[in-house]
Amino acid sequence: MCVLRFGVLIHHDKKNNAVLIPGPYNVPDTIRKIHTAAFVADMHADSLLWHRDLRKRYTRGQVDLPRLEDGGVDLQVFGVVTKVPKPINFFINSGDTDSLPLLFLASWRSPATWFNPKERALAQAREIMQLANTSQLTLVLRKQDISAKGIKGLLALEGMHAFNGEEASLNDLYSAGFRMMGLTHFFDNEIAGSVHGIDKIGLTELGRALIPQMETLGITIDLAHASDVAFDETLDLATKPVVVSHVGVAGTCPGSRSLTDDQLQRIAENGGVIGVGFWKRAICDVSVKGITAAIRHAIKVAGVDHVGLGSDFDGNVTTPFDTTGLPMLTEALLAAGLPEEDVLKVLGGNVRRVLTTNLPD
Repeated sequence: MCVLRFGVLIHHDKKNNAVLIPGPYNVPDTIRKIHTAAFVADMHADSLLWHRDLRKRYTRGQVDLPRLEDGGVDLQVFGVVTKVPKPINFFINSGDTDSLPLLFLASWRSPATWFNPKERALAQAREIMQLANTSQLTLVLRKQDISAKGIKGLLALEGMHAFNGEEASLNDLYSAGFRMMGLTHFFDNEIAGSVHGIDKIGLTELGRALIPQMETLGITIDLAHASDVAFDETLDLATKPVVVSHVGVAGTCPGSRSLTDDQLQRIAENGGVIGVGFWKRAICDVSVKGITAAIRHAIKVAGVDHVGLGSDFDGNVTTPFDTTGLPMLTEALLAAGLPEEDVLKVLGGNVRRVLTTNLPD
């Protein structure tokens, strides 16, 4: 039975986290030297969901520690998925269905996680803590952790439905290691509306109460998946930089998961960072060229200080490369005429600035 369960998990992992062009990826030594010297940060990967041993190199999926090292990644933000409607609809979903019980059962996790979003969040937090204790990964909990040598990981909650409607969950999840939190995922919840939700509401009373508390604790607010109303209302309240961890830009790829130019400008005014995604609904053209075009548009509108990377690796998406291919993006950005200084900001300098501002001492 155990083998059968893991077989189901592996099948879905291979099928849903595909790479168009497998590595190895060749770039000139001059480019690789620039990339290796840069602080490279990716603001969103859902790798924890699949319960792989991330210390090992896999031929499935898009992220593990050996491949992060090969890709020159300094900081990987690990998104924690805790509930997904079945089936996923990118335009309108309720929170009445849940596709994850089978996945958590198949990955042999505790029965407490099978039907409880908060328990799923806490379980994945324990798993990355264990990974940090048994590998060279540094879990980022404080400002000084950003400067640690080697690969660093930051724990992010994808949707505050994992609070189960309880304000006290903020401290529970903070204590578990979460330092970035997205308000919503694929449906409206007790905190805010989702761009994919039924009513697409703004912030609830609980949401408004939580925003300043998150800032005080040093949690970075993530507006990925937020409804347009919740996006604006959060920025009206925010006193610290926010992020949109993984998203497209409407200027190159219109759609529900793409920010308008007005929204890009609002993030810039806030001092935050937009993480340009690598998948079809974010860039339309799933290629290095497509990612580069989206980044250039975001820079044109928001300014180079407000653009970063948000791959959505391992998030049920097909990407042009796995994390070892990131040097190709450095090559493409330089070839597009961006000054090296600007490329370094996009690769991770901007993310480091925001996290250094927000994280607790």
